Amino acid sequence: MKNIDISSIGEFRLIDMIKNQFADSKDNKNIVAGIGDDSFCFKSGKNNICITKDMLVEDVHFKKDWTNPQEIGRKSIEVNVSDIAAMGNVKPEYAFIGLGLPPKTSEIFIKNLYKGFKKACDKYKMAIAGGNTVRADKTIISVTIVGIGIGRERVIKRNGAGIGDLIGVTNTFGDAGAGVALLYKYGTKHKYNKYEHFLISKQNNPKARLKEAQKISKHLTSLTDASDGLYISVDLLAKDSGKGAEIYMDKIPVSSSLKKVFREDKKRLDLALFGAEDYELIFTVPSLKAKLLKKLVPHISYIGKIDSSKKVKYFYDGKEQKIKYLGYKHF
Repeated sequence: MKNIDISSIGEFRLIDMIKNQFADSKDNKNIVAGIGDDSFCFKSGKNNICITKDMLVEDVHFKKDWTNPQEIGRKSIEVNVSDIAAMGNVKPEYAFIGLGLPPKTSEIFIKNLYKGFKKACDKYKMAIAGGNTVRADKTIISVTIVGIGIGRERVIKRNGAGIGDLIGVTNTFGDAGAGVALLYKYGTKHKYNKYEHFLISKQNNPKARLKEAQKISKHLTSLTDASDGLYISVDLLAKDSGKGAEIYMDKIPVSSSLKKVFREDKKRLDLALFGAEDYELIFTVPSLKAKLLKKLVPHISYIGKIDSSKKVKYFYDGKEQKIKYLGYKHF
């Protein structure tokens, strides 16, 4: 058997490989959402329990020159709450924090990091319930969050999209990716204007869309969050549901700040499609319920629809476009 580097197979084929290796876990009748969804969910009595884990690694997800320790702490919690939100009407309850730290890490850095953890946890009325610390070459933050389903509502997975469902999103896309692009180009000593500051803040201070998920979840057929970018997220919903999709690129919402800073349509669309860490919701809903969702959450936009093609096709001004993935790859 040929030994292949993971750089040759990529992140999502790696996840599929792991999922296939533990396929027999599907026989467990208590499992509601298994490996590969935004959170692992199982039944415990009358409740759905959802658990998620995410990691932030120095110089991959954050740079200490670009963001302060409180922001890093808050972001570490928010990105995990976003995965809980992606399961629908679930409340995050407990956080477990694992830290890998270089020995020369300052006490002040740690104290401020935990101030950030606590501020974010307090926002969601969530307890920090434990964790672990180890020595590492760079700062590594591993957060596990346990959430409990509210009431008896079902967990919303990625695989329920139906033919004809509309594809909806919350808020705008491309801002966080634009913030990273600016920081790489100019660094921290540049005098940024207010529009650029907004984009950088979207990278350093993301917000999970928990309230929105709780409001609309019972009407949805599938749901995920845009941690890896809009392009990847739409592909996951379509693939997991065994369907295809049409995406109308001119309907993808972008912020006024993104328009001010990046004036070329192509650049804005590339950031909106491939710029990760926006942490917005991406979902499918029957067309008859589209207006109801807009009443519940006015900042929803509809950017496409599900079809039977098993391909995701992109259109701009009515013409199909050839799209090549330009986003970040872990491997």
